Amino acid sequence: MAHRPPILLIDSPSLYFRAYFGIPESAARAEDGTPVNAVRGFLDMLATLIRTRRADRMVCAMDHDWRPDWRVALLPSYKAHRLAPEGGEVVPDTLTPQVPVILDVLAAIGITTVGAAGYEADDVLGTLSVTQPAPVEVVSGDRDLFQLVDDSRPVRLLYVGRGVAKLDDCDDA
Repeated sequence: MAHRPPILLIDSPSLYFRAYFGIPESAARAEDGTPVNAVRGFLDMLATLIRTRRADRMVCAMDHDWRPDWRVALLPSYKAHRLAPEGGEVVPDTLTPQVPVILDVLAAIGITTVGAAGYEADDVLGTLSVTQPAPVEVVSGDRDLFQLVDDSRPVRLLYVGRGVAKLDDCDDA
């Protein structure tokens, strides 16, 4: 049987937050001076993953609801530490306008983005990890996603805790 290349399932919020905090705003600005550090870092990470993982498919999962009501009803403290005083998630002011730019670039280069109303990117990744043809490689810096690892399918977690260039390729062991 021929080896099939993996599908890369990207935890986009995890990666673009890492990119935002990993690259100083002064190092990546648009012509008008607007920071694009998250855009640049996120795209650099995707380029590295495409080059090194040799996947033939990629999906970028997005948060359509970073703190779903149904999850808060089950666990009222869920992500309470990240609530802004006026409600919503605490997100740096200069990151928020970069997310639509990331989405526009992904659309322009033909990379699929997926989200679902009332769900987080993690939920989308969990669904795709069991519904897409294997092998599956989930890319995230979120430790919660270790629960998706399943050697029998196979589903691996490419944990980016130390950066995309130093991935921890995690299997059941």
